[in-house]
Amino acid sequence: MSKKALWIIGAQTVLIISLFWIVIFYGKDEYESLQASDDEDISGFSHIVQQNGLQMVQLSQAAQNNSGISVHPLQAYAYHGNIKALGTVVSIQTLIDYNSQYQLLKTQLAVAESVLPNHQLQYQRYKQLNEDDKNVSDKVMQEAQALVINDQTQISATQSQLSALRETIIAQWGKPLAALVTQQSTTNALHDLLLQKKVLVQVSFPLNFKDPDPHSYINITPIHDHVKPIQAEYVSQSIQSDISNIGKTYFYSAPADYLRIGMRVNVVPAQSSSAMLHGVMVPNQAIVWHAGLAWVYVKTKPDTFLRKPVSMETELDDGWFDTSLPAGAEVVTRGAQLLLSEEFKFLIKNENDD
Repeated sequence: MSKKALWIIGAQTVLIISLFWIVIFYGKDEYESLQASDDEDISGFSHIVQQNGLQMVQLSQAAQNNSGISVHPLQAYAYHGNIKALGTVVSIQTLIDYNSQYQLLKTQLAVAESVLPNHQLQYQRYKQLNEDDKNVSDKVMQEAQALVINDQTQISATQSQLSALRETIIAQWGKPLAALVTQQSTTNALHDLLLQKKVLVQVSFPLNFKDPDPHSYINITPIHDHVKPIQAEYVSQSIQSDISNIGKTYFYSAPADYLRIGMRVNVVPAQSSSAMLHGVMVPNQAIVWHAGLAWVYVKTKPDTFLRKPVSMETELDDGWFDTSLPAGAEVVTRGAQLLLSEEFKFLIKNENDD
């Protein structure tokens, strides 16, 4: 090969390499500009804000229009039908212990009250004999007086203990169950509970559920068991909430044939066939699922959306009945899944930045 040919090939190689680096040099700025533009578009599209401890998605009106997000106000809905709830068979061991303590104190009080009159008479007799020419010594009279004082002190102390125990039972179980423990009759509902013929069931109803009548009853069945509904009789309102911490709680007593402590039961009030609950109807298209729960995005401001849970207890033809959301609240009916994706995408991004 001639020197001239080699020179031409070398010049072409240098030219190609030069052009390659020129493309890289001028294309770098454009590439970085495009990346920055993409980042700005994403960060401008949506971001997470914290308001009053709540996490919200913020989205400009232009971005909402561009993404096709639309909202719809929730309509008030009156639900006609059976009210369903859950209950738990609770242990009454502390109530049994309180009953034993109370009965022991009552026995001690009865003994002290029974001996006091005899000790008082004995003291009065010794006092008269002592005053009558010392027919009884001062020591004997003082010992009789000490017995009277001891009886009176024991009676007062036992009465205070009974009162304190009664207040403790009321604070933990309420007045009706406290009355069952403190009253003398053994032919009451507590007697069947103590003999384990009946169990105590704590039931949680929605907040807008009417308080049960004194002689009302409910039908309960153990969860996952197919047995005939068991009739449970109303006892009292419960002081404490159940494990869900939702709703109002009440105590019912039921036969113990199929029920055991800790068992969860389905509950249907016997009188609820015509019961009416007031709430809203959440359309199906507004529901998004996350962590096994149903959610909706509520528009709290023109550019802000808050994710809230929806009850899945009552299904309607076109959605779900819910009592926690107010009528008129605007929920996202198109684009809710997009908001959910953006919310968690930005959470992941923030974690990576950290």
